[in-house]
Amino acid sequence: MKNKGFTLAELLGVIIILGVIASIATISITNSMKTSKEELYDLQVENIINGAKTWASGNVFELPENDGEAIYLTLAELKQAGFVEKDITNPLTNQLFSDQLQVKITKVDNNYNYEIVE
Repeated sequence: MKNKGFTLAELLGVIIILGVIASIATISITNSMKTSKEELYDLQVENIINGAKTWASGNVFELPENDGEAIYLTLAELKQAGFVEKDITNPLTNQLFSDQLQVKITKVDNNYNYEIVE
C-alpha cells in the first residue's frame, strides 16, 4: 500500500517559499505606500503655494518691491481668506498642517519665489 500525501520536507519547502514571497510583497507594498504619501505631501504643499500665488495676484501692492525682500503668509491667513481648504492633512504625519506654517514670498529678478517655511 502506497502512502499518499506530502512529506515533512516538502511542506517545509512550500512554507519557506511562501514566506519569501510574503516578505518581498510586504517590502514592495511598504515602499509603494511611502512613495504615495511623499507624492501626496508634495501635492498638498503645491496646493498651499498655489493658494499663496492666488492671494498674491489680488494683493500686488503688499508684495516685496526690491530684490531679496520677502514677506510671509501663514496658512491661517490663507485659510481665512479662502485660498486654501480649511483642513489640510499632512499625509506624512496624518495630522493637520499647523496654522503657523508660513509661505515665504521673495522677490528675485522681477519674479517671485514661493517656498514653505515650517
